[in-house]
Amino acid sequence: MKILVIGNGPAGFTLAKELSKDFDVTIIEKENSLYYNKPMLSHYIAGFVGEMALFRYSHEWYDKYGIELNLGVEAERIDETRKKLVTTNGEFEYDALVLATGARAREPEVEGKEHLMTLRTFEDAKRIKESLESEDEPVIIGGGFIGLELASNLAKAGFKPRVVHRRATFLGLDEELSGILKEKLENAGVSFLLNANLMKADEKGILTDKGYIKSKTKICAIGIVPNKEIAEKSGIKTNRGVLIDERFQTSAGDVYAIGDCAEYEGIICGTAKTSMEHARTLANILRGKEALYDFNFRSIVFKFGDLPITIIGRVKNESRWVDENIKVFLENNMVVGAVVLEDLKEAMRLEKLIKNGLSLKEFG
Repeated sequence: MKILVIGNGPAGFTLAKELSKDFDVTIIEKENSLYYNKPMLSHYIAGFVGEMALFRYSHEWYDKYGIELNLGVEAERIDETRKKLVTTNGEFEYDALVLATGARAREPEVEGKEHLMTLRTFEDAKRIKESLESEDEPVIIGGGFIGLELASNLAKAGFKPRVVHRRATFLGLDEELSGILKEKLENAGVSFLLNANLMKADEKGILTDKGYIKSKTKICAIGIVPNKEIAEKSGIKTNRGVLIDERFQTSAGDVYAIGDCAEYEGIICGTAKTSMEHARTLANILRGKEALYDFNFRSIVFKFGDLPITIIGRVKNESRWVDENIKVFLENNMVVGAVVLEDLKEAMRLEKLIKNGLSLKEFG
């Protein structure tokens, strides 16, 4: 069976690696770079790792695993009837095609947005790193995981990052947990301007509804936009992302979507970890195995400088602290979610218990 994967990011690369022993796998990638570790980009910017640490897989590695890699090739249209992908470098046949096109950084609709940088690719990271050579007080717009991770790593490296965020809470957490996270990051050297909205930007800084902030290095991290254009051009149903069912199938026969470009019942994953989980589940489906992915259950580990924080399951409504680092969330006396500060081993244990059904009594 011929598997054609569009995209060489975390989702596409993981899928190709998983299936390379079972099928003929071809990757189409519009960038000219090999696979690199995107979660490590902020570490690269801060100077903790070099370029070699990001690019761990050579052309020879792809050859060894029998993966045909086509770099600098853009997918233009999927011909579902002929089961061919039309690209800037000719046509490619497939038995199953997988969209793993990822997402791009969301840009703010404000005057002077050309003065803002975003962080999504290695080229973005290189530009930010170069800019920081003449600026030690960068401004980061957005308090999501990309913004907080970059800010915390820059603070650890000796910079004085300032985070501008339009809310008072972070990562979908409640006020209490957001306050704890804010305090820990402030102690590490990050400063915050909360409940502030970006109005415009210029070469020397940004204007918010709470005042002007000077900085030559201004990074915008306000979310992502799924890359769904190839699906739209091919008549495949889309919403914010490419619409999929519980088996990652799109509205087109034998065409699937995984990772940041895919949308299931309004859910877009948004992290490299989830993208790779999508890939492993779809790999089993394409092998003919029974495999299901729980789109409604999230388990995400963030590391902000020296602070790991794990968010498991649903973290809304009734909650209580079970010790100084673990807050659990309850529905009908069942533990349906948890936030764990620092203790990664305990977080892994809790994730398994919550998935299997954990009552508050059993937890105690």
